[in-house]
Amino acid sequence: MRQAIYAWDYLEWGGAQIHLFAIIREVKKHFRVSVVLPTGSDPKVLKFIDDLGVERHFFDGAIETKPQVGIRGIIRSRVKKLRTEYRMMRKIAELRPDGVIHLDLLPHYSLLPLMWACLYAEVFITSHNRMPEVGWLREAVWKFKCSVISRFRNFHVFCSNEDARSYFARQYSKRTADDIQVTYTSMNPDEIAPIAEDRSIRQRYRNLVGLRAEEKAFLCVGNFIDRKGRWVFLEAARLAARENVSLRFVWLSPLAADEAAAERIASYRLGDRFRLVLSDEIGKERKDVLGFFTLADVFVLPSFIEGLPVALLEAMALGLPAISTNVNAIPEAVMHEETGLLVQPGDAEALAKALLRLADDKKLASQLAQAGKLHVIEHFDERVVACKVLASYLAALGNTTG
Repeated sequence: MRQAIYAWDYLEWGGAQIHLFAIIREVKKHFRVSVVLPTGSDPKVLKFIDDLGVERHFFDGAIETKPQVGIRGIIRSRVKKLRTEYRMMRKIAELRPDGVIHLDLLPHYSLLPLMWACLYAEVFITSHNRMPEVGWLREAVWKFKCSVISRFRNFHVFCSNEDARSYFARQYSKRTADDIQVTYTSMNPDEIAPIAEDRSIRQRYRNLVGLRAEEKAFLCVGNFIDRKGRWVFLEAARLAARENVSLRFVWLSPLAADEAAAERIASYRLGDRFRLVLSDEIGKERKDVLGFFTLADVFVLPSFIEGLPVALLEAMALGLPAISTNVNAIPEAVMHEETGLLVQPGDAEALAKALLRLADDKKLASQLAQAGKLHVIEHFDERVVACKVLASYLAALGNTTG
């Protein structure tokens, strides 16, 4: 049985890992699967890997994912990145890959490790978001790097939404671009169904955060960072709370707010109307995270930049009406006035109006919730996506010698 290796070089985790785990569930039926990740990774990620019943292997070091300030900080970060990528690729080489290597890397930033991987196996990457807007020189460098990696016929690209595919198709050579497949960010209906049906789960988590029966809860899920629209959410919460005192706002994050962020949270004067909940508080199982979603009456994702996050799809599949921003791939799931509501990123007043609208109009909230649930279940089933990825692996191995 050939080997499939999955690897990333950072400690933070989120939708990219959940997406890969969904693929692994199907791939492990046909491949020996190994996951390569940094020492010191979150115990929750390790638990997910162990639950999959696959091997995990560690390497020392992890890249810096936060922007660095000053020349010294930037140089230090880049040196650390090179060392980390080298150690990751050495660990992969030790496993003697003979099938597929699926890396959470981009040639724009990590050309050398991708070229190295192409010496060993069929190499796949999944791109979740289009690249940020940059100057013409950096854009030219990126396209050059993409043209270099495109020369390897055993290099393959997946995109987890159509928005990303349309962007990256312009970056690679025609052969590689024509081969790009959309393997949607997706959810597992078999995980969703029992949680959606058990109403006691909702009450348990509402009790956990102190929600009363008459209060309506608006939930965000993801890292509590600027890109996710945290301050827009809090400003919208402040405006909406003026109009309706029964509204409560919850953000579920894997990381706590630092001192500066905590001070800024306090400046909105929401008091107990806002609660930042850490994922460690709710349990270590995947079902605990999904169960927590059910405390909400509405799911909110006010991101400035976003691919198609699995948290949004899972919330919609659980039957929550969704409010999000009209950016990148979000409209592929949330179609305005059909499967949810869309506002422009950064517009706190518009977001507040959308919050109040769904709080006041139960019929609309119910219609959007039902339409959103049906849309997600029909188009974003992870089992279908995993089978598509597996077929691509097998086709690549059958058509080339590696």
